[in-house]
Amino acid sequence: MSIDERYVIGLTGNIGTGKSLVLRMLKELGAYAIDADDLVHILMRRGSPLYDKMVTEFGCYVLDEDLEIDRGKLGDIVFCAPPAMAHLESITHPTVKEVSRRLVANARADVVVIEAIKLIESGMADDCDAVWVVTASEDVQLDRLMSKRNMSGQQAMLRIQSQPAQEEKIGRASLVIDNSGDVVETWKTVQRLFAAIPGVAASPPEVRPFTPALAPVARDEVIPAEVRETVQVRRAGRDDLAAIVAVMAQVREDRCAPDEAEMMERFFSKGYFVACADGQLLGLAGLRTGNLIATIDDCLVRSSDLWPTVGGTLLEAIEAEAHELSCEVALLFAQKESGPESLAVFKESGYQKQETKDLIKIWRQAAEDYAGEGEVLWVKKLLERRIMIPL
Repeated sequence: MSIDERYVIGLTGNIGTGKSLVLRMLKELGAYAIDADDLVHILMRRGSPLYDKMVTEFGCYVLDEDLEIDRGKLGDIVFCAPPAMAHLESITHPTVKEVSRRLVANARADVVVIEAIKLIESGMADDCDAVWVVTASEDVQLDRLMSKRNMSGQQAMLRIQSQPAQEEKIGRASLVIDNSGDVVETWKTVQRLFAAIPGVAASPPEVRPFTPALAPVARDEVIPAEVRETVQVRRAGRDDLAAIVAVMAQVREDRCAPDEAEMMERFFSKGYFVACADGQLLGLAGLRTGNLIATIDDCLVRSSDLWPTVGGTLLEAIEAEAHELSCEVALLFAQKESGPESLAVFKESGYQKQETKDLIKIWRQAAEDYAGEGEVLWVKKLLERRIMIPL
């Protein structure tokens, strides 16, 4: 593609191999990321370019109670009938390819990565400077689908077996990344490959110990007012992970803090924001965005008296990011034992406590996907009207 000298990576791999993890790693390194599968979901929403075609071709059976396309019902059809899958792709691929080209043309980065499970089959690979294929063993794929997507063993195996063999993608690959093992090793591999891209000024991966070096702080510690007034919120980087772990352990009184691999998995499954002042990490929150929905979790501050300042500033920064990405709703997951200080900030920021079952279907699916055990859901509409033609 190389639009205006951009270097375009086509990223693909079968289900459960971890290509989305690699996408987030490339984004962390500075690439502009396009998730073609997420584009499909947006483009199928009611009022969007693909909606009428999908309903015409597959019938009202695939609609949920909100008249949105139910991806579960659609999947039950296409994963069991190869001709139906081929017909679905003939409808979606041209539109997704066109939208992806526009996004590449408008990207403000030298490197653009397009993640698509059907990158090769759709012809999108022909527009890329390189094709990176992510692989994993079938046992690893199965485990990931069952543990992270709550599929039964039968459902997971059906998804795996419905796709072409990984060898077919490998045959078109410029580079192959085996993501069967440790996420830390995958990160080092991605860093090395990114640094080798022509024209990219990137350092090779630095091997350094992962040590939560932030000294434990007493729970009744008082942060001076002049420090609170200098709080700045920014996206967390790899070098912040040790401090993030220390704050998590302190606030949650958790003696079994995440190790390096666990924290890296979290870091590349969401974007973390950190609130800092005077060289100290005072608070943090995790943000995922997809399908025009923002989900917020791990929202923590080092002491309860920091909630009105640090907690409120964190939420403002996260919502600004969500608005930038045209998210229509924010779903915030708080710990059940959250204190009154945090709950007051949530309310003042416009969040309302809700039951997952009371949400519209598309929001409910996101809530069910990301809610942790013992968490309470708070919801805030970011847009008065839902986006029906998002692109």
